[in-house]
Amino acid sequence: MILFAYSRNLVVHGAITFFAGGPRAEGATDFAWMALVAGAMRVGLDPFWFSAMINVGSLLGLAFALLRLARVHISTLRLLAIAGSAALFPQIFAAASGFAVLPDALLLATVTLLVIEKRVVRASLTALGLCLFRPDGVVFVLPLLTYAMVSSEDRRGTLGRMAAFFLLPGLVYFTWRVHYFGELFPLPFLVKSDARRVLGLVVAHSLQESFKYLLFDAAVLIPMVLLRGLQPRFLFVSLIAAPTAFYWMMRLDQNIGDRFFYYLPLAAAVLLAVHWKQTPLSSRRAVLRISFGAWLLLIAMPFYRELRTFRDMQFNEAKDIAQELSAMQEHATMITTETGFLPYYSGWTTYDPWGLNTPEFAHRFIQPTDVERLHADVIVVHPDQPERCLIQPGWQMQYGSRTWPNLTRNLVIGADPSQYELWLVSYGSEFYRLRRGWRYGEGDRECWFLLRDSPRYSGIAEALARHNGVGPPESIGLEQEHGLRAAR
Repeated sequence: MILFAYSRNLVVHGAITFFAGGPRAEGATDFAWMALVAGAMRVGLDPFWFSAMINVGSLLGLAFALLRLARVHISTLRLLAIAGSAALFPQIFAAASGFAVLPDALLLATVTLLVIEKRVVRASLTALGLCLFRPDGVVFVLPLLTYAMVSSEDRRGTLGRMAAFFLLPGLVYFTWRVHYFGELFPLPFLVKSDARRVLGLVVAHSLQESFKYLLFDAAVLIPMVLLRGLQPRFLFVSLIAAPTAFYWMMRLDQNIGDRFFYYLPLAAAVLLAVHWKQTPLSSRRAVLRISFGAWLLLIAMPFYRELRTFRDMQFNEAKDIAQELSAMQEHATMITTETGFLPYYSGWTTYDPWGLNTPEFAHRFIQPTDVERLHADVIVVHPDQPERCLIQPGWQMQYGSRTWPNLTRNLVIGADPSQYELWLVSYGSEFYRLRRGWRYGEGDRECWFLLRDSPRYSGIAEALARHNGVGPPESIGLEQEHGLRAAR
């Protein structure tokens, strides 16, 4: 939804901004994906259906690329079998949510195929495309292109072609984006690199999230390694070692369906494909059995959890409320941790306190004084479930380190109760609320702080009430009960 907002503003207003008329911001780091969606919008296509169509096409294209790598006859049955296997990993839910995870996978597999086939110009152009789709694609393509250059008999000519079709266009794009946005790095990079690290290097949570995929790759690839060793080594470095080291050093926000680790199952598939023709039939069967067992042991449960989460999050309340806000005669301002549906459908001036879309808060962590200064008509906070939307004894006056609980506490502290009124809106689908046995506004909820003297106060409150929002005094009572349960 964030990327769709950037795409719409590019089409309608001719500028890459988070909200209409806002400052230029690079929160949508998938530049080519944003431009592609903008093009679809320009000709009247719905971005959700367009995204689904491109992802399905990319899934089939990925199957085609893997069969090419395996150098086996391409048939409809084989295409569907591989596409179906790829769809049994949690990343498919990121694709279903509109992320470009499958186009990214297709581009990476294609770059690998072209490097192996020594098609330098095409590899360079496809590598450029991958980096435009995802700036972190550079951690994959640089090792791949380096190998293509050092393994070439004509290194100078190969380097020249890479310079002409990858390095120089990439440098031109990088120079343009620095000039356009006034930022050396995209805002999400600034936010995701602002994290606590073990020994100053590794973000513990990112490392933990990668384990199941690394273990899956190990289980799938060990038989092949025992047969042939770590060959070809450049693929292990390019597709596993280099990107894993990079992602271990990043805070992986919005990691829907473990989308940042899509490359690890893909790496296993690529390496199996590369050795497929040289592998005896009996060994192929053994590898497939081991792969299926590894999927059952390591991936099946995460896949089920993501499926349940995907169902839990299919809710229309936020969209319906945002559309009612958009229908008001005058748009207002909001600060919201939920920077998808609400900004996109309301069209309101929106500040992202986490910083992914608001440069000021990407460079420094938002403080309660910032909340007071912005004096937004609405502040929307989605706290972790144990956290509170009422100031608690023992809280500090402000919090400095970038964590989600610190963010929500700073927002709650800044929303002065003498100026703001608390409303609660259930988060997630009705299925989710009933499954957990929560009343409206209880459990997983959004805390809406409404500015009492805002000229739009009554309209906002009426919109919330029409969509099962809980206002005072019930909202205060629910939050107090929430605190008592958390204390127990």
